[in-house]
Amino acid sequence: MREFGREGPRAEGASVVWAGRHDGPALVVVDPAGSAKHDVPPTWHGLAEHFQIAWCRTPAAEHSLEDIEDVLEALSDRRVPANIVASGEACPAAIAIARQFAHIVSTVLLVDPAGEADPLDGTDIDVRVVARSHSGPSDRIEAPLPLGHPEVVDGVAAALAGMR
Repeated sequence: MREFGREGPRAEGASVVWAGRHDGPALVVVDPAGSAKHDVPPTWHGLAEHFQIAWCRTPAAEHSLEDIEDVLEALSDRRVPANIVASGEACPAAIAIARQFAHIVSTVLLVDPAGEADPLDGTDIDVRVVARSHSGPSDRIEAPLPLGHPEVVDGVAAALAGMR
């Protein structure tokens, strides 16, 4: 994996954090906020019981897909089916990279996508919005919702359960 500068959201921790199963389907999380410095958020531990999770700490300002491509290439080499989860400004990049790896990616799950979610025409990849920040007095978090937010995890789990 490529090394990054020691500033910003990735000042500490790995650029990709792995958790969960060593076999079975994968969740590739594209996190522009750079969370999960050493482990996936505790809210994701239930999903880690059923999936191998590659949490890619890719701040949107980097505009780099190299870590995500490395992860998907490794999964492809092992013939592991994958789903991508992305948030905010990372959503268009996640959709673009899903097209490159259409042979293993079945779903792209989006959280507060920036702009419209483009369908992946000509592929079997399903693109779904699984969580959105909502405006109003009960909304304490501006969009995009953090990927560790319980509403995000519930949306991801529900989408994946509906595909089994």
